[in-house]
Amino acid sequence: MEIIFGIDYGSKLSGNTVIALIQDNHIFFLEAEEKVNADEFISNAVEHFKPKLIFMDAPMSLPGVYKGLEGFSNYHFRKADIETKAMSPMFLGGLAARAMELRDKFEAMNIEVKETYPRLMANRFDLKAFGYKSSKSALRECALHLKECIKEPLRFNSADLKTWHHLDALLALMSALSYQCGDFCTYGDPREGQIYV
Repeated sequence: MEIIFGIDYGSKLSGNTVIALIQDNHIFFLEAEEKVNADEFISNAVEHFKPKLIFMDAPMSLPGVYKGLEGFSNYHFRKADIETKAMSPMFLGGLAARAMELRDKFEAMNIEVKETYPRLMANRFDLKAFGYKSSKSALRECALHLKECIKEPLRFNSADLKTWHHLDALLALMSALSYQCGDFCTYGDPREGQIYV
């Protein structure tokens, strides 16, 4: 199976960036340490593992009004943000700019990069019923539920999901798997930028 990444993308030095990846039917997690440049951490992982597909939880485009697209007048939100109730790329500023730069870099290496939103995949698996993002014990419950949902031969150790960032990276990876299988949804307008789940 080709290597794919699901990335929960955090601020540059926070230590909140986590990569979930599949290798030999096993799901592994790599986490950036605090005060380590998250973009360099991701770039190093891409150089090492050479994934064919990356799904990243970060806005990778700006509202269409900034490109002069006809019919787009919202300066704050893209159509995809409105449809998914996601944060504005304008509010996320530097994080969005960093994500776009990484996308361009990886696409120049012939790696397909898509924007995703883990909360929507969490909804698909009804993780709210298990306490999604509410407590440490809920993290364990959500991890065990996802372990039951992921089909063989794929496997992972639920104890590896140490934080909600790990779980969101796994959800991003699950969106990438859905995309590969053709069982995915898109939000937004392709001219402006879409979110894939």
